[in-house]
Amino acid sequence: MTWIKVASKDDVQEGSGKELNINGQRIALFFSKKKYYAIEALCRHQDGSLAPGKINGEVVECPLHFWHYNIRTGELLDYMEGIKLTTFPVQIRENEIYLDV
Repeated sequence: MTWIKVASKDDVQEGSGKELNINGQRIALFFSKKKYYAIEALCRHQDGSLAPGKINGEVVECPLHFWHYNIRTGELLDYMEGIKLTTFPVQIRENEIYLDV
């Protein structure tokens, strides 16, 4: 995997997300409780983007049908067991955000 600069810290506000397209892969970058998280952007239900979803701590709610994912682990928290989105390590270097993709 390779570290890639994907955004500036100012690009994502506390309690929000931003969708990124990195080499054709859609990734949701979140900032919650002073920590950055990155997971696959698409909900497994109907491929809705999680990036604009409501965030509560380490949980994002899909804005389409209200499925909930842990943004640290990628795990789906309701409806079905064993569903997990890929997560990506995040590093902050000065004011820039890097992902290991």
